[in-house]
Amino acid sequence: MSGRVTSEEIKKLDRRDMLGKLKGFSLQCEEAYSLPAPALLPEKDFNRIIFCGMGGSAIGGDIINALAFENSRIPCFVNRDYCLPFFADGKTLAVIISYSGNTEETLSALEKARERGCPVVCITSGGQVEKIASSDKLPLVKIPGGYPPRCAMGYLFFPCYKILSALGVLPELDASIFNRIRRWSEDFFPENEKSLAKGAALKFYGKIPLIYSGARFLPALTRWKTQIAENSKSFAFINVFPEMNHNEIMSWRYPDWFIARSVPVFITSEKEHPRTDKRFKITREIISGVNTDILDLRTEGDSLLEEIFYLIVLGDWISFYLAVLNGADPTEINGIDLLKKRMGGTS
Repeated sequence: MSGRVTSEEIKKLDRRDMLGKLKGFSLQCEEAYSLPAPALLPEKDFNRIIFCGMGGSAIGGDIINALAFENSRIPCFVNRDYCLPFFADGKTLAVIISYSGNTEETLSALEKARERGCPVVCITSGGQVEKIASSDKLPLVKIPGGYPPRCAMGYLFFPCYKILSALGVLPELDASIFNRIRRWSEDFFPENEKSLAKGAALKFYGKIPLIYSGARFLPALTRWKTQIAENSKSFAFINVFPEMNHNEIMSWRYPDWFIARSVPVFITSEKEHPRTDKRFKITREIISGVNTDILDLRTEGDSLLEEIFYLIVLGDWISFYLAVLNGADPTEINGIDLLKKRMGGTS
């Protein structure tokens, strides 16, 4: 463990330029939205949507699901498995998202979707998904390759949003979000000694963050958990209000050593339901009785999509700085690669 965030430590540990990818994220998002939508989109007579993907490829579906909850009459589901739910049929739009195009669970779900006659849209950088889409003339968005999948968040999400906007499922995107993503990213650059992301990483160093938000931000919390796992090689736990108040609030007793080594994180929003906001205040007071090392964060943005992306940008930078503090290469995923090799797969 290095325990320091300096330019020298970053240069020594970040051998595959995760820093450059984080700095270029806003440009990636803007480029991704400019990619042409498929020439042939499915007919609009579907009555539900299921997003099939794993890891970084599935987070985009989580975000769409959260947006559809507030903006669409068409229910959305995210499927992280080899199979499809029983309800999936010819009225179910299957959005197949695999960055590599070779993710075995997603390929299996694609096969099941074709067997059941689901209308299908594919988003990938290549691999078997592209080959199947090309041979079967399925709508396809081809995105740039060469990134670790978790670093291709913009390419995986914004073409998906563009498709669903064209289908009338979601409203047209406000393009000002790209300027905001750029500004937020710049606020967290290493050159900024007062970076909120750097300060949060220092607070997490050597401890276990327990991250809480309202249910609307679960996709962002999921992203935090997975980025801290892959980039920082650390544990993080997440939960949302009001569900947390019906069970996990009772966990703040034992074991003593865990509570002493944890960091409660409360992420709030000006747009939170007033009853949920009250729950935050009361819960924070209760937890502070056993752990005062609390981190309070506030979302930014005028819409739910902007708030989610603010948190995603912040969480990505926190996970990068925490990797440096841990003395870890933020890009390396040897454990995942070994598992895939032993499973006989490629992605």
